[in-house]
Amino acid sequence: MTEKINVVLTTEGTYPYYTGGVSTWADILVKKLDDIDFRILAIMMHPYITIKYDLPSNVKELINVPLWGTEEPTEYISGLKLSEIFLRKLKTHYDVIEFVAEIVKNITQSIYLRKDNLLEIGYNLVQLYDIFQKYDYRIVFRSKVLWDTFYDISLLYFKDKKEKPSAYEIVESLRWLYRFLISILSPIRTADIYHSTASAFCGLPCIIAKLKKGAKFVLTEHGIYMREQYLYASRQKLTNCTKNFFLGLISLISKLNYYFADIILPVCEHNKRWEKQFVKDINKIKVIYNGIDTERFKKIIVDRENRPTAVMVARIDHLKDIETYIKTCAIVKNTFPNILFKLYGPVIEQDYYETCKNHIQELNLENNFSFSGVSLSPEIAYNEGDVVVLTSISEAFPFAVLEGMACEKVVISSDVGGTKEILEGYGFIVKPKDAQAFADKIIYVLQNPSKAAEIGIEARQRVLNGFRIDDMINNYRNVYYQFSKKQLLV
Repeated sequence: MTEKINVVLTTEGTYPYYTGGVSTWADILVKKLDDIDFRILAIMMHPYITIKYDLPSNVKELINVPLWGTEEPTEYISGLKLSEIFLRKLKTHYDVIEFVAEIVKNITQSIYLRKDNLLEIGYNLVQLYDIFQKYDYRIVFRSKVLWDTFYDISLLYFKDKKEKPSAYEIVESLRWLYRFLISILSPIRTADIYHSTASAFCGLPCIIAKLKKGAKFVLTEHGIYMREQYLYASRQKLTNCTKNFFLGLISLISKLNYYFADIILPVCEHNKRWEKQFVKDINKIKVIYNGIDTERFKKIIVDRENRPTAVMVARIDHLKDIETYIKTCAIVKNTFPNILFKLYGPVIEQDYYETCKNHIQELNLENNFSFSGVSLSPEIAYNEGDVVVLTSISEAFPFAVLEGMACEKVVISSDVGGTKEILEGYGFIVKPKDAQAFADKIIYVLQNPSKAAEIGIEARQRVLNGFRIDDMINNYRNVYYQFSKKQLLV
């Protein structure tokens, strides 16, 4: 018999409020490790999101940390009454504001200058956490003293540069800092392990817990957060000045996660290669592959339309590159006029969804392409298809590939992240955004059903040899016990 381990699992824009690969992984983790007590610290966009997963009994607490949609940042986090928040405002005095302004000055310099004073910044975060347990976050960040400090350090950085920031651009940069640092206001519970699901702002409570309470910091990386945010910034209409600050902030946060983590657990070797650029002690990087329930995901007979069908299970956003999936449909239609492309997944980016619908109309695909909504039974969705497709431009080690393979489907995926580590030799890998290459492979599969069945059987066997839920769970259990102070009870 063992003494129970206590883990705080920190998430950002994923579990338990959003569906997707990271949320699937987290849900498996907390439900299968039922001998471990979890608390979920969920960083979310706003406080009005509906929970998407049923939490098991070993999840003892759900701590919500909304970054936006609140006038009072502590209202939804601390559990304080409005009267207590008001008293904090009254207590917040000039000396406190001036002290915080100096900390913000140091953090801002590190952002602009790309400094690697990570230990110092880590203790700055602890100082901020301690201060905002007593004083008011909003009053401090809206003070003239802090604004003047941030404004002056921003102008100083751009002093010798051709392009100068406007007052609006500096305001926008400070607004980002204000919103994202709300993540440090969350209560720090006593726990053996703080486990972050990304090298992102959800890692900041882990750093504070390590420095204040001696908790071990475990970091799992699915997608490379820094890379994905760089891709995000490239799509946004940001000025050079605001983009400079945003990317510097993201870089600092990721480096802080890597520096303070006791162990880094990428979900594929591809991620490990990225992390080695920023981690001095590469011995603390260990790959743990995702695993799936192979009894759930298997070949089954389902009701489906009597027409050749491709299936993709993915959220609707830029990173999944739904536009390439649509273009592929148009090309395949030339060979198979009755082809059906189905897409199962939630709408994450409404504007992008509208763009995709417009493309479908422009290409006359209304009878060939279906937005099929969120599937609560993805094993049925995969088995509706003759082929499973993934057109992402950024992935880590996607569950969709594993699940499709386990269902004995030929999977055709873009060559991103660690996809090649599981799929190469057991499906098809093509260059991202290459609709013609996707179409050629889909046409080959549809024209060669006997060969497709053979590939599908081999693909499932590949998953069975090392990518099952039990493999993943045993690896994480071993990590938790390795870094826990819990001992076997006599």
